[in-house]
Amino acid sequence: MANADPPSRATRLLRFGAAAVVLILVAGVGWAAAGGIFDATGVVTPTATPGGTPRGSGEGTATSPPAPTPTPRPPTGGTELYGYLPYWQMSDRMAAYLDRVPVSTLALFSVSAGSSGGIRHGEIGYQRITGDRGRGLIADAHARGQRVELVFTSFGYKLNTRLFADDPQAEARRARAARELLELAADLGVDGLNVDVERIEGEVSDGYGAFLAALDAGLASVNPKATLSVATTASHTGATLAATAVARGADRVFLMGYDYHWSGSAAGASSPVHNRDTGIDLNWSIAEYVNLGVPRDRILLGLPLYGMSWPVAGPGRAAEVLGKGSVWIPTKHADTLLAKGFSPAFDAYEIADYFVTLDGDGWRATYYDSPRSLRPKLALARSQGLAGAGFWALGYEYGLPGYLDLMRDFLAGRVAPAD
Repeated sequence: MANADPPSRATRLLRFGAAAVVLILVAGVGWAAAGGIFDATGVVTPTATPGGTPRGSGEGTATSPPAPTPTPRPPTGGTELYGYLPYWQMSDRMAAYLDRVPVSTLALFSVSAGSSGGIRHGEIGYQRITGDRGRGLIADAHARGQRVELVFTSFGYKLNTRLFADDPQAEARRARAARELLELAADLGVDGLNVDVERIEGEVSDGYGAFLAALDAGLASVNPKATLSVATTASHTGATLAATAVARGADRVFLMGYDYHWSGSAAGASSPVHNRDTGIDLNWSIAEYVNLGVPRDRILLGLPLYGMSWPVAGPGRAAEVLGKGSVWIPTKHADTLLAKGFSPAFDAYEIADYFVTLDGDGWRATYYDSPRSLRPKLALARSQGLAGAGFWALGYEYGLPGYLDLMRDFLAGRVAPAD
């Protein structure tokens, strides 16, 4: 490790705000771990991580994870607010809009690695983030007192096996990826890294953990207060990956609490509090993470600022889906949402707004999250004692009322825990 005096977990905690400090003191639970879907869409002694490896040691070999122990629930959760900004939203209009978006951390999405492990310079995400627009967004966020994290993405079983497998070639690839990612973080002056790995086989999870450990060790030399976050899915696999990430140094886990209903499913909420179709919902996912030992005070509940729309057989709530659904971005349908007399129905069980409209000779059912459906989900994060919440993706709510007020309320602690 480049810095013999890595920051303690408490030092990093201060970067996330006083509310989280209060949470630690009240709950007495261990410190802790954390985007998005691509298509919708101090001198101190190193602190031992839950996996037994000294924090910041740079140790990249696999360790046997401890037996999962459900983490206790503190009286109330924190109010951190994390927001992903995808490269396709990095425009002049969004730069001005972000001045009013009250997130505590802005995550710039994203850069990725090529077949040799090197960061791909030809991708639009890299070019926008490293260009004048991205650097301006970072400077503006810092001027507002917000943190900025750079997102690294790796999607697909084949790509992730190539990067995280247990062989010399894969080790060389991820060593290069980690080195170049840390160099880029230092060049951009960001406050941390977010690693979003999706579609990964369980047998290469040790390589994933080693990659995170290398980033954790290197961040100390980039910025003593820098943080490491991960994004993991709402499934059992995602919870298992989150537990691995926490054991290897992740400060935050962004639980991607969406896509419970998708293009090939029955119509319903993307982010249901209760799922009438499968029973797999936000409550289930939080419990799965906690039962696998992911500390509550490291979890950020990720929520969608988008919806889904399906062709259906009729106007009823349970009408048969007749074809694949598609992502529905609220800001692209502002004319519908702001039309005089428009009044969507509210699914009080799954907690979502929805409406059914005529679509040619058939019908179309659309479910999306509005401020009235997001408020109880933010309240759920607080009642579950989580570090906070976050959104995929900023800008999908642009020009619509209520969203920014809701964000301000949550950040200021005005969203009470759910009963």
